[in-house]
Amino acid sequence: MEWSRVLRGPIRSIQVAPRRDAAPAVVRSNDLPHVPMSYRLRLISIIALALCVAPHAHAQSDRSGRIEGVVFDSVHIRPLAGTRVVAVGSAAQSEVRREATSDSAGRYHIDSLPLGRYIVGFESALLDSLEVTVSPREANLTPAQVATIDLALPPAAKLRSAVCLGATLPPETGVVFGQVVSAESESPLAGVTVAMTWRELGVDRKTLRPINRERADSVVTDRDGWYRMCGVPTGTWVSMQLQQDGHTGPVLRAQVDDTLGITIRHLSFSEPEARADASAGAARAGESDTVALSGTAALSGRVLGPTNEPVPRADVRVRGAARATRTDSTGRYSLAQLPAGTQILDVRRFGYEVAEVPVELRNGVTTTKDVQLRRYVVTLDTMRSVAARYPEFEQHRYHTAYRGQFFGPEELQKMNPTYTSDIIQRVHGITVEGRGPQAKVGRYRGGRFVCSPNIVVNDVEGWSLADVHPKDIGAIELYAGSERDPPGLFAPWMYDKGCGTILIWTKRR
Repeated sequence: MEWSRVLRGPIRSIQVAPRRDAAPAVVRSNDLPHVPMSYRLRLISIIALALCVAPHAHAQSDRSGRIEGVVFDSVHIRPLAGTRVVAVGSAAQSEVRREATSDSAGRYHIDSLPLGRYIVGFESALLDSLEVTVSPREANLTPAQVATIDLALPPAAKLRSAVCLGATLPPETGVVFGQVVSAESESPLAGVTVAMTWRELGVDRKTLRPINRERADSVVTDRDGWYRMCGVPTGTWVSMQLQQDGHTGPVLRAQVDDTLGITIRHLSFSEPEARADASAGAARAGESDTVALSGTAALSGRVLGPTNEPVPRADVRVRGAARATRTDSTGRYSLAQLPAGTQILDVRRFGYEVAEVPVELRNGVTTTKDVQLRRYVVTLDTMRSVAARYPEFEQHRYHTAYRGQFFGPEELQKMNPTYTSDIIQRVHGITVEGRGPQAKVGRYRGGRFVCSPNIVVNDVEGWSLADVHPKDIGAIELYAGSERDPPGLFAPWMYDKGCGTILIWTKRR
C-alpha cells in the first residue's frame, strides 16, 4: 500500500500520558494594594480565575510534543524543499493527523501533538509514479521531548532495484518503465510487445578501437499492462515502439538520465488505428510515410516562445497523420481527424529548435496541448562559434572542402530537416530511397543497390541513419568519392570503403 494512501486512510487514536497538576495557589487580601473593597473583590476574582486557568495551560504544554527533522533527496544529494510531511497517530483511540511542509533547507516541524505514538512519512510524486513504497518512520512522544525524525528519498540504486523487482543493475545502466492502456477503454493492455533499440558504445581492449553495437530487445506487458526494460544504458537515446497483432504504434524516443537511471513512459495503443506492419521487428521499423493515419481524435493548443510570447506561422502536425496546420497570429492551432493513442506532435518554426512532444489522443475527444519552443542560438561570429564547438568538422572543412560537402549549424537550421535522410538527399553521388527511418542510403549501379556509406558519429563508426535524429545533429560532412576521404585526417578503419563516408557531429552547447 502506498504511503499516500495510508495517510488518507482512517486515523486511529493515540495514548495520552498522565498529567500532573500544580499545587493550588493562595491569595491573601492584605497582599493587595490599597483600593476600595469593591475593586478588591473584583481584582481577587480576576486573579483567582487566572490562577485557576494557568495550571491547565501548563498541563496542555506538558501533554503535547513536537516532531521535527529534515527531508533529504538521496538521488540528487540535496534537501527536499516543499515536501508535505504527515504525522498520523498509531494508537487505537486517536483521530490526530498533522502535517507540515519542508522549507528551502528541507527542514520541517509539527507542533502541538498530543503525546503518544505516531507514524511519520512524506508524500512523493516520484515514488507514487514508480509504484514504490517507502516505510514510514515511527515517533514516540513523551513529556518534554522533541522527536527528531529525518526522512529521505531512497538512493537511485535502490529505486532502480525496486522497479526491477530486486535485480541489481550494472553501473551506467537503468530502466524504462511504464504502463500500456487501451486508447478506447483506458483499461490495461496485456500481451503488448514493447520493442526497443539503442546503441551500446565501448572500446575493444585489444585493438583499442571503438565498439559500436546496435542492441534490440523487447518486453511484453503483464496482465495489468505494466512493462519494464532493465539494463538500458544511461545517457543513450532509446527508440521504442508498441507492437500487437501485426500492428505498430509510432516510434518514440526516450533517454534514461544518468542520475536517477529511471525513465517512466506510460503509453496507450489503438490497434484499429495503428499502422499495419508485417515485419514488426526493430523499434525503428514501424514508421512509414506511405499511408497516412486518421481517426476521430482532435488536438488544439498554443505554440509559445521562450518568454511565453505567441509564435505565429509555426508548422504543426501529428507524425504519420494526414492533417497539418499552422499557428495563427496568437500562436493557436487546431488539428482534427487524428488517430488515437500515444502520438508524436511535431512543431517547427524557422529560428526555433524543432519540438517533438508525445501526446495522448482519444477518439471523439479534443485534447489540449501547449508547446513551448526554444530559440535556435546563432552567434554573430559564425566561424569562431563553429570552430569552437566542432573543431574536427572545421579542420576537415578547411583541408578537404573541395572533396566533401559540409553543413554546419547555420546551414542545418535553414534546411530544418524532418529526417536525417533529408540532408543526405542533397549530396551528389549518394542515393536515398524512401523517406524517414526506413530510408535506404547507399550507392546504386545499374539500378541495383551496391553498398552503404560508412556512417561515423563522433568518431565512432557503424551507425545507421535511423539511429541519428536530425534534432541531435550539430554538423555533418559527406564524402561521396571512392577514395579515402579525407586523407591523413582519420584512422584507417574510418576510411571510405568505396561507398562514401558520412561524418556526423552531435550538438554541443
